[in-house]
Amino acid sequence: MRRLFPVTRLPLLVLLATIAGCSTGGDRAGSPVAYVTDVAAGAAADERSSPRLAVAAAADLRLALEALRPAIESHCATAMTTTYGSSGQLARQISSGAPFALFLSADTSYVAEVARSGRAAPASAAVYGRGRLAVVTRAGVPLPSSLEDLSDARYRTIAIANPDHAPYGRAALEALRSAGILDRVEGRLVRGENVRQAVEYVDNGSADAGLVALSLVIDRDADRYLMVDDVLHGPITQAGVVIRSTGAERTARCALQYLLSETGQRALAAYGFATTGE
Repeated sequence: MRRLFPVTRLPLLVLLATIAGCSTGGDRAGSPVAYVTDVAAGAAADERSSPRLAVAAAADLRLALEALRPAIESHCATAMTTTYGSSGQLARQISSGAPFALFLSADTSYVAEVARSGRAAPASAAVYGRGRLAVVTRAGVPLPSSLEDLSDARYRTIAIANPDHAPYGRAALEALRSAGILDRVEGRLVRGENVRQAVEYVDNGSADAGLVALSLVIDRDADRYLMVDDVLHGPITQAGVVIRSTGAERTARCALQYLLSETGQRALAAYGFATTGE
């Protein structure tokens, strides 16, 4: 049985003041996206329910979403098919017409990208939490006592997600820069296509250490990972959006609303996400 360890979750008051409810947030270029807290209420008359739901989800959600799958499927009367990957790559696929009904991104900028493409259903974007970074090491390599300790020569290779399209990769670079060690470790960085692959590099011994999503390692013993202070990087604000004209819009709204529910938020918190009610 998977053991879940409690983590300290930081408030999202600043986040909620700017993008929750009916306010707007945006991508790095400033394109506005309206975020709502009641996704189900925004359904249009021509939107439909479906016994099948195709979901494109950020790689950091793999453990949490698989744990939630039975409850979501029961609550929304559907069967989910989930594809995990980097948020940037998934956003490009959706914008190009990939047949997903729900997009769960690890970064609001990629929700904005989907919205710009015209594929987002109206009043269907919602922030469901915020991710956290953690350091892990391969078997036989001691865990550093601080992020700065990754500059030690014993950490010959350090895995991160590709910052070109993975939010956790960008956050990892920001954290290393803020810690003052990026110039010393940059030549040792190995990039996974997504944050799950960065974890795999550490687990299979291809990397000595990794800066990865807490949500993917929180089920390990508490002394197997080191949480990174999130003041060292910008917030990893995670949001979802329903894709229009799929024939499963109401079902997608139901699934996203479940993540926003008390039960869904409690489950996400157990996997290390800071939640929207804090």
